[in-house]
Amino acid sequence: MSIQEQKPHCVLLPYMAQGHMIPMVDLARLLADHGVTISILTTPVNAARFQSIVDRAVATGLDIHIHHFKFPCSQVGLPDGCENFDMLASSDDVVKIFRAIHMLKDQVEELLRQLKPLRAA
Repeated sequence: MSIQEQKPHCVLLPYMAQGHMIPMVDLARLLADHGVTISILTTPVNAARFQSIVDRAVATGLDIHIHHFKFPCSQVGLPDGCENFDMLASSDDVVKIFRAIHMLKDQVEELLRQLKPLRAA
């Protein structure tokens, strides 16, 4: 299959805040409905929040994939599983979550390298 025949592939990386996740999943569904393959990069905890929506979209034939990376909670002093701004116990934890988000760079770059353009059937 030539490059011209490849299906468009969009990678989405929603910010670790609920107000960013919901619109990003809506965007994923809209793009997939127009024939775009979608890869959403997120943490397992955040993915669990919208997994059922993505599962329903995939069941209708939309080409959406979720890829996980590990959020470095313990490395910045956050409790395990604290991977979103609405999960923070206090405003003092905001600096910690920003630090953790900054630490994701290498993991996200590696995930991007591993993603292969998916071919249209």
